[in-house]
Amino acid sequence: MPKFFINFQNSDQTVAKDDVGQDLPGLAEAKSAALISAREIVADNIKGGATNPLVGISITDESGHELLNILAADVLPAPLKS
Repeated sequence: MPKFFINFQNSDQTVAKDDVGQDLPGLAEAKSAALISAREIVADNIKGGATNPLVGISITDESGHELLNILAADVLPAPLKS
């Protein structure tokens, strides 16, 4: 089973790199896992009034190759997007 790494970038350009990764069947499952985590982070950013909120999520493979990049705004439900 392939290993995927989900990394989170804040507005100050700092990146929280996933050093452990997750064994998942494919990219679709990695994207689902990333979206769940990102929604929790965005909610915490809003509740806490974060000064450097989440702006992006990247999913990489074991070699560090970026497979998918997701904007934090894209994790919000459609009625909340502006």
